[in-house]
Amino acid sequence: MRRRAFVAALALGSAGCLGRSGPGDDGSTDSGTDTERPSASDGRTRTVEPAEQRAPQSDPEAESPDETYRLGDGPPSGAQAHELVVWRDGPVRPVTVEVSAPAADIAVSPTPQLEPGAYLLFELTERVDYEVAVHVKGGTWYGFDIAASYVDCNDSRTTVRVPESDPVEYGTFTTSMACSVGTASEPTADGGD
Repeated sequence: MRRRAFVAALALGSAGCLGRSGPGDDGSTDSGTDTERPSASDGRTRTVEPAEQRAPQSDPEAESPDETYRLGDGPPSGAQAHELVVWRDGPVRPVTVEVSAPAADIAVSPTPQLEPGAYLLFELTERVDYEVAVHVKGGTWYGFDIAASYVDCNDSRTTVRVPESDPVEYGTFTTSMACSVGTASEPTADGGD
């Protein structure tokens, strides 16, 4: 299975051209302070704490997602969708995941009961910036941004671990190769095509 092989390669720190983005490398606008965000589901404003950006300590145990959500009509030619995996590392609880891209009028906000080790998969297909907010019933909202640049020719995935009481943590991995996605051909300097 392509996805499991990809995750396994990432977990081993894989050799070759895999890279891990560090804090600030994802185009995140988090300043380390609480932010006010409108809820994707009902338009109300609420406080969202920044999620911790680091590689989650482990991966989901489930072989396949409980649900898959495809956001947008993309990806552009030559690009691949960016995968967002949100998994539960704690007892069964309702987990709300809000994923939105205001520039593209995209929003989804499921609240499933997730078993320990179960996960949701979001396929982000448009080259726009995404906002993610995660909440366990009775807990704090945690959020972060995913930059439009991740929808390119590389395999890329953001994994979000939702523990029982610790802050939500996330990490983004991508293959590191040059991409030429979404660029128009330019005439040469002498005016030729």
